[in-house]
Amino acid sequence: MPATGKQIMVLVASFFAAILLGFIISSIPGDLSELATGVLYFVFIIIFILGYSIWIGWMKIKILSAFKKTILKGVSNILMKNEAGFKNDLSFPEVKVLDLLLASQKSTKIFAVIGWVFGVLGGIISLSFDTSINKPILFVLVILFAASFGHLLYYVGRRGYFPFPEE
Repeated sequence: MPATGKQIMVLVASFFAAILLGFIISSIPGDLSELATGVLYFVFIIIFILGYSIWIGWMKIKILSAFKKTILKGVSNILMKNEAGFKNDLSFPEVKVLDLLLASQKSTKIFAVIGWVFGVLGGIISLSFDTSINKPILFVLVILFAASFGHLLYYVGRRGYFPFPEE
């Protein structure tokens, strides 16, 4: 796992990359209204924010389900004032931790899925824009940029460059 400082920098850079991609894709036609430009910015920002939120939520569910028995035993030992049992329950098996790390890496695929979904939705919405560029070309460009951004976030997340919120 990369250092926490590097993870935070990648997280912030990913957000600014979303803004940059929104600027690039809205600059291609050149004559878009403010609303259309805002929609194109929104597509990339929502891919980042929604993807990261779903990924974090999924990981929290996985962590709670993996350590449910350990947490319940710990709480019952606290209530029963059984200090010896409580100290034994604080240790987590390494196999569970490795399974969680693997699940963390695999679950970043949500970025690619959201990239495609919002790319298609943004592409469909871009068909209604009044612009001088050919509408099917803008449709394909929005889908390609959004899907590429989703896959980039998937690649970065798969290598452990996104921090967990508890860190």
